[in-house]
Amino acid sequence: MQIYNRDSIDVAVVGAGHAGIEAALAAARLGLDTVLFTINLDAVGNMPCNPSIGGTGKGHLVYEIDALGGEMGRAADQVTLQSRTLNLGKGAAVHSKRVQADRAAYRALMKRTLENTPHLRLVQAEIVDIETTSDGETTTAGETTTAGGRKRVCAVVTAFGARYECKAAIISTGTFLRGKIIVGETEYSSGPDGMLPAASLTESLRREGIS
Repeated sequence: MQIYNRDSIDVAVVGAGHAGIEAALAAARLGLDTVLFTINLDAVGNMPCNPSIGGTGKGHLVYEIDALGGEMGRAADQVTLQSRTLNLGKGAAVHSKRVQADRAAYRALMKRTLENTPHLRLVQAEIVDIETTSDGETTTAGETTTAGGRKRVCAVVTAFGARYECKAAIISTGTFLRGKIIVGETEYSSGPDGMLPAASLTESLRREGIS
């Protein structure tokens, strides 16, 4: 693969699920030049497993995101199909709101929000490598540095060889990273909803000592 310098940015966010969306919006709203990478533009804000937001296990996270100026709660309110408060027969400590969201409407709304946010670009590309620097040396695919000192991200590279220099990379790959479908005793590589898994990025993270 021939690598070429595509751009120089402040923040690269890999993965456009719930976490990636909030990370990209937070960075862009702080005025940082941000690029959000996704394998498929149709998978932005996708909810393949359960199109609900809130509930006893995760409801407090939605309120925390909302308090910090995040987008999930605001978007959920606009695409709600059904809303309930769970556990009303129990104590107030476990009462929790949960909404059933329109999957297609949520994806479209989040994609539109991202596309209309200043300082933010949405790019369809698979990130296959994260380059780091350490004491003047660069760690890229197939190479490992043993130099001491703190490592810093210096670039992300797409499957087509486009290199984006960056000051920070936020990895939010969710179920795409080495994604598998498991049915009984059968398993095979795949992303959610029949999309491609992100396989190549795994080796890059291992090289950097990330389990």
